[in-house]
Amino acid sequence: MCISKFVVPVVGLLLTASASAATHVLDGKSLSVDELWKISEPGETVKVSDDGWKRIKASYKAPIDAATDGRDIYGLTVNYGALKDQKVAGSSVEDEPNRSASIQFNERQMRIQAAGLEPFFDDRISKMAMVIRLNQMAAGFTGMSEAAANAYMEYINNDVCPLIPSRGSEGANDLSMVTHIGLALMGEWDVSYKGKRVPAAQVRQQLKLSPYHPFGMDGISILSNSNVAEAQSIAAVKKAEHYLKLSPVVIASSLEALNGNVSPYLWHTVDTKGWPQGHEATEAVLANLKGSYLWKKDSKRYLQDPLSFRSAGYILAAAQEELRQAKDLLNTAINHTTDNPIVNTNARNDLWYSSAEVLDEMRAGKPNVFVNSCSNFDNTQLALQLESLTKAIGQVIHTSAWRTTQLVDGHRTGLPTYLVAKENNGGDGFANIAQSMSGLYAEAMALTNSAIGYGVPTSIGIEETFSNVNLTADRLSKVADIGYEIYAYEVLHTTQAMDMRKQEGKQMGEGTEQLLKQYRKVVPFVSKDRFYTPDINNGLRVLKNIEFTQVK
Repeated sequence: MCISKFVVPVVGLLLTASASAATHVLDGKSLSVDELWKISEPGETVKVSDDGWKRIKASYKAPIDAATDGRDIYGLTVNYGALKDQKVAGSSVEDEPNRSASIQFNERQMRIQAAGLEPFFDDRISKMAMVIRLNQMAAGFTGMSEAAANAYMEYINNDVCPLIPSRGSEGANDLSMVTHIGLALMGEWDVSYKGKRVPAAQVRQQLKLSPYHPFGMDGISILSNSNVAEAQSIAAVKKAEHYLKLSPVVIASSLEALNGNVSPYLWHTVDTKGWPQGHEATEAVLANLKGSYLWKKDSKRYLQDPLSFRSAGYILAAAQEELRQAKDLLNTAINHTTDNPIVNTNARNDLWYSSAEVLDEMRAGKPNVFVNSCSNFDNTQLALQLESLTKAIGQVIHTSAWRTTQLVDGHRTGLPTYLVAKENNGGDGFANIAQSMSGLYAEAMALTNSAIGYGVPTSIGIEETFSNVNLTADRLSKVADIGYEIYAYEVLHTTQAMDMRKQEGKQMGEGTEQLLKQYRKVVPFVSKDRFYTPDINNGLRVLKNIEFTQVK
């Protein structure tokens, strides 16, 4: 990467203006995490590309043709799990009485699978889950009908968000959670609409939507996937991303509070390490220190700082790399599918085993059209990546907490012990604040323990492996929240010390000065002992809502 083209985030002003709503085209191939996050905002709408509609039609037709040829299709002509030997519809699925039997089976499955626990996910997760499913239909892998695609699109484009329980995942797929989307599409459950909980039937009537009855593969494709987990993961990853974008300026403010060394962050230092994201992380810290007094010689500055300052750049780099990998995995996931069975209407037919007899049993008419049993809802790789990101953020939290405890040491900073202001005669300053931070730190570290693999076998033992991606996403979200909270304690300390440095005539960096100004709008300098709960909570709100600009 050329230095001249290097782009780093610095803290910018708090902005509330947003761009006008747009319509996004779903083609099943190019949807990204960042675009999906944008679509989840109120007012954003979607449409399916022409090629996407062609793939939806072809995907729908494949299992119907396979059933007509006499094949048993899981979820279409036969029941689920341990009841897979039970017929639910005849081979001519589109003809009566099979069509009605298919609809009755699908609707029954929606009802019996719904057994989750509140609280409900927020509207953005619900909307993203529907967009992911629609995009995967456009990829041609689900076997779902055009009617299903239109039903999803109607809810997405009118910001009708089914209420999805946030707890009660099977651990292998979203089953109970995602079933509530199907129930809402059928008009048998509640939705969030215009800020209120409303019966879906009432909203459908208000919007004059035609009745939707899940037919064919619609039922199993609505409820046996991981779209809610993917949406939940994206929300957690976007929170983690903002937290990590905030990190460089917090680290920079701590360096100024300490009168620390820039040497561990310099390009020629980091270049000798060579690890991913090293330059990106450390240059972002330094960008916030443009114009800072730290670039001037100081005989009182220690030669070497504690590791929580010295290693912060490398630890941030590790978290940024885990974030990058998580986003890459999710970008792939939302353009593929988590169904069982899967439909592939453009499969390779040139592999060494392509002519094996057993494959003929899986083909649906054409040589390159397949309907296959699988476990595409297995999310072990994503769960592992989310846990890695959670552990990496745990390390970021660890260094933040330790920096905070270092900043009250007058021998370390050259400032008054406990950062007691000179006008606070006989005061205690920040003598005991870290004690309340300690419990938060312990909570964060507990969230870094692995949760993958735990579960209770179901369906008479046929469903017996688990990835718990919902739980790993929830833990990532919670650890990021605690990360902000620990930063609220650290920034209370760094801003106090920065103001003391300014009283000495020292200049802060461009980015850190902006942070100080934003923070001082809600948390004043501690010139006299006071209680700090309002300061911690007001500061937390500032940190969570800071936006970023890009500079070269």
